[in-house]
Amino acid sequence: MNQFQDTSSEIKAKLILDEANLAFCEATERSDEPGNRNADGSPWEDGKMEGEFDQEDFQKILDLQLEAVQICDAHPDLEEKTSELFQKVTEENADDILKEAMDNPQIKELGRISITIFLLRFPNVQSFTNKGHPLVLAMDEYMLENANAQNWYDYKNVAEEMGWLPG
Repeated sequence: MNQFQDTSSEIKAKLILDEANLAFCEATERSDEPGNRNADGSPWEDGKMEGEFDQEDFQKILDLQLEAVQICDAHPDLEEKTSELFQKVTEENADDILKEAMDNPQIKELGRISITIFLLRFPNVQSFTNKGHPLVLAMDEYMLENANAQNWYDYKNVAEEMGWLPG
């Protein structure tokens, strides 16, 4: 066992909902358009992000991003729903909100995709703590508070619990 804590229901709910919501932000940065999506429309540029993931995982990441943007296109209402649910999460209601999120197949799938991409980008805790998460913004207090090794373990714990570990 390591020195890191288990991941609470509150952190699980926030992580899944935040990542699902971020998929909508990434969708707006793509070079392709709804109805004409392709893996090459990713906002990620191979050369610009060199060293952020194993090269053999790049195509997997692009394919996962394509899956996510197709969900975003088909269910635009989920952007607001994931944001609202995230804002409501407390220690007391986290189990109920997590269940509500996981009962929605599209939110569950967006969470799975985003967490899988995170683990492909940062396959071990050292890769995360050395590089940091590029999506961490000064206004994102949750990510800033957890921008350390525990944060990586939270992603890994959720992936293990949900059966989402990249293969």
